[in-house]
Formats: sequence, C-alpha cells, structure tokens
Amino acid sequence: MVDLLKLRTSNNQIINSLLLHPDFIECKPINNYYTSLKNKKGFKIGLHFRKAIEKGFTIGYGYVDVLVSPHYHKNNYQHNGDDFTPLECIKSINEILDYLQVKETNRNELQVVNIEYGLNITPHSDAKLIFNGILFYKRSKFSIKYDDIETFKISEATKYKEIKAYLKGLQFLDFPSYNIDINTFRFEVRSKESKKISSLGIYTICDLLKPKTYEVLFKEILNEWEFVLLVNLKTDRSEIKEADLKFLEDCNSVEYWIDLMNSKHRNTFLKTKIKYYKILTAKNNFHTEIKAKIIDKIGIFFSVQIPHRKPA
Repeated sequence: MVDLLKLRTSNNQIINSLLLHPDFIECKPINNYYTSLKNKKGFKIGLHFRKAIEKGFTIGYGYVDVLVSPHYHKNNYQHNGDDFTPLECIKSINEILDYLQVKETNRNELQVVNIEYGLNITPHSDAKLIFNGILFYKRSKFSIKYDDIETFKISEATKYKEIKAYLKGLQFLDFPSYNIDINTFRFEVRSKESKKISSLGIYTICDLLKPKTYEVLFKEILNEWEFVLLVNLKTDRSEIKEADLKFLEDCNSVEYWIDLMNSKHRNTFLKTKIKYYKILTAKNNFHTEIKAKIIDKIGIFFSVQIPHRKPA
C-alpha cells in the first residue's frame, strides 16, 4: 500500500528527540539542511533538518522532514514486491514511530507532505507486455526515467503528482529468496502537494493509522488507472475484424497518439482511446484485466477485519 512517506514537523520536542537519536549519523549538509541517515545498510529512514538562519548564523532548526518506507520496513528493508495490506501498513507505521521514539501524544504534529501508494498485481497476461504497452497518463507520456533501470517508468502528470509503473518481478529477479512472482506488476501514485493529500483525508500521520483512509487510497488508485492508456502490443487477431486490424496497429505507436493530441478537436484523443478499448476483445484488453485485478486485491485486503491499536 504506502511505499514512501515524507513527514514534516516544526515541533521542537520531536526535533530535539530526533537530533539525539543514537542510530543516526550526520551526512553532508545540503544548502541549509542538516541531514541524518540511519546508520545501517539498506535502512530507508532519513532525517532532514531545516536550519533556522538569523544574520548568517544557525540558531536552531525550523522543521525536520522524516522520510520513511513502510512497505520496505515490513520486509526488513529488502524489497517492496509483495502484498502489503492496510493492516500491515498500519503496523509498520506504528513500529517506525515507536523506533523513532515519537510519543503518541505528539504524532498528530507529523504532517504528511509527500506520499507514494500503490498495489502489486500478478496478471494472467505477460507483465512485460503490459509494462511496455503503457503509453500515457491522460495526455502525459510515460517514459523510462533512468537508462539503467528498464523496469520502471513514470509519467509526470503535474509538478505535484507522478504516476509510476514497475516490473517488480524482474526488478528483484536476482533475489529468489524474496519469493516475488516474476510476473509481478506494480502501479503507483505519488502525491506531493498538501492540497491533493488533504483531499484524500490525510493531514497527519495519525490519519494513516485509520483503516478508513485506505479505502480512499484504493479508490484513488482505481480512479487514476482509468486515465492510463495501455495498448496491447501483441494482439490475438482471431476475434478482431479485418477492418479494425490496421487501426489497432496504428494505436501501438506513441507518435500516433501524439498526433491525435495536436488535432483541432480536443476530444479526438479521448474518443480514439474509447474506440480502441471497445474494439479489443476481453482477452486482449490489458487495461480491463489490471482493473479487475486491482478490484480483486482490494476485496481481499478488506475481507480481513483491521483491529484498532490499543493505547500504550
């Protein structure tokens, strides 16, 4: 579920407590930031203290950003390629906060300013075909961000939101002990604007300790998936009309869709997308397959009652 969180607080009690935490080491300062990282290989926790400057002198810290990875925490900071239920996410967040020695009475002071959340899916179809067929989010193109990481692509929907796709099975192919299905596909949303995050009912870390919040996040994942253009690069032609084959081949090209965006009529792109999915038969429609898998996974996650944590 939740893969990455950036939490921010100006609460002096929390700042001072984190400054004194014995397991963190000072790293090279970045501009006016003082950075500490967990002194343990693979541990994905970071503390970024924003210096308060007055007349050229540091007089303290204005706030601290706390970067944590609940999903990696669940797996001892080795991977995030398995299922991660709301119950497990709540448990991980509580464990991280306990480890950071943030008192329960102070936890509502930790504002959520950045959140990544998503689902790992094991489709019936080839995940690599699905990954390669993801072309656009709305009118924003998906691309491989790093030349040396071919299992990850991203669409920057806005400066405040990113949509991501991963081939998790291939990403961790060299680690069979993790027991990640080779066909695992991950769809993920990153929100980094307070207005958008608050629209999800998330203001502080305490909101991510409420089971109901995860219902909203799952709904948002489904909503965002609807905006993804996913083409089938290897269509089974047996049930496709001859007259439609050329159209389907054209739709496999990124340039074809870019040309549609430049059309005089703004709705041409959307209308063509609807036409494309309509022509595909059920076994050819990867987009519908992933949507059904997301819905199934949500149903499984919420079939188990999520207990509330007892006060300490």
